[in-house]
Amino acid sequence: MNALFKSAGVLVAAAVAVVAAALPATAATGSPLSPNNAFSNPILAQNATGWAVSFGGNGSRVAVADHSAAKFAFQMTTTSSVSIMTLPAVAVVAGQKWTFAADSQVTGGGRVALTVDFYSATSRRLAHVTGSATNAGTAWTRATLATTAPATAARAVVSQTATLTRGARWSSTACDYARATTPPTTTTTTPPPTTTTTTTTPPPTTTTTTTTTTAMTTTTVPPTTTTPPPPPPPPSPGDGTQAATVLGWGAPVDGDEFAGTALDTSRWGAYDGPGHNGNGKRRPSQIAVANGVMTMSGTADGTTGGMEFKRDRLYGRWETRMQVPPGDSRYHPVLILWPEAEDWPVGGEVDYAETAAGSSTVDFFLHYSASNKQTMASKTLDITQWHNYAVEWTSTGIRGYIDGALWFTDTNPAHLPPRSMHQTIQLDWFPSGATSTKPSAMNVAWMRYYSL
Repeated sequence: MNALFKSAGVLVAAAVAVVAAALPATAATGSPLSPNNAFSNPILAQNATGWAVSFGGNGSRVAVADHSAAKFAFQMTTTSSVSIMTLPAVAVVAGQKWTFAADSQVTGGGRVALTVDFYSATSRRLAHVTGSATNAGTAWTRATLATTAPATAARAVVSQTATLTRGARWSSTACDYARATTPPTTTTTTPPPTTTTTTTTPPPTTTTTTTTTTAMTTTTVPPTTTTPPPPPPPPSPGDGTQAATVLGWGAPVDGDEFAGTALDTSRWGAYDGPGHNGNGKRRPSQIAVANGVMTMSGTADGTTGGMEFKRDRLYGRWETRMQVPPGDSRYHPVLILWPEAEDWPVGGEVDYAETAAGSSTVDFFLHYSASNKQTMASKTLDITQWHNYAVEWTSTGIRGYIDGALWFTDTNPAHLPPRSMHQTIQLDWFPSGATSTKPSAMNVAWMRYYSL
């Protein structure tokens, strides 16, 4: 998973009010929908459910008169040269072949690409796939992405990224999720050869009577209760093995030891707004500091926390000591370097420790380019224990460390963030399934910054 769109207020829910489209009238263009479309609201016939702005503008459902198959579209008034529109997720099964598609129309022209993130049943991100960008203008133009669900995949989250002129209007409709079906196997039956019938005396018939007893088990489902999040860990979590010590980074020049009784707001800004991808809420009340530990908690209804360090850096070394108590896999603790210019994805993103409560692995994701491409690493780890997660960013590459050991390296200049970044700490909520989310938490003993 990635922890995209961290800033409060960046995500705007799709409005359901219909407004008149201001796009110029043209001859009807557009694509028909496939008969087995798995998309739940492809032409926004009743509302904008499932369509939302992820980044770079404001969106609403609008009426259109120039699409051959749709009367409505989702339209963004963009505020960035890169804008991202989220489409509904769809259930998938490993090995299934899918073709995702949607029509777009962009005033002034632009390029649109589809992106799919596959997740497991426990909300662990498995793969990130980006399709080829398609030129879009006043005629409805289709962007497509054909891919195969990876092993253990259970859900696909689909989005579109448009590169265009800031202030342009981008409309989309006729979304189509088509799964390839396997043709039936043709079986040729060869008649048996002609045989001579021989009369044989059958053996004595033995009748065996089998009695099958089916046990009926009644399972009583306990009532759903809201329990408090796990308590903070014992004081003095220690420092453990640090990359700073192993590699000789010297003394930290910035950071936070969480030595007080409340969050130091001169160093951190606590989020207060919608949650990741519009799910739940982020509230300062979910952040507590005591006994030298910052605890960020998430409730059953998705009320959680997030915070950003108020000083940005171009290059440097960050190291954070984190522990994740057993919890619900729909909560994702993540340590991020985020672009100070708030120009994701072109400004990059460095998730140098991302996991899920209850997981046995931790991931490193380096996001780059306007198409939000990624390189990543994954490591098996007992996250319920304290570990030190570090990232080193220089002009020649990015390296990740766990407890002083190197586990991620990318030295491709095209993959490096182009501008200064700042540290964020987030507990993101990924709701899924019909069961209630269990309250969960993450603990951080310190965050330290070292100069190069």
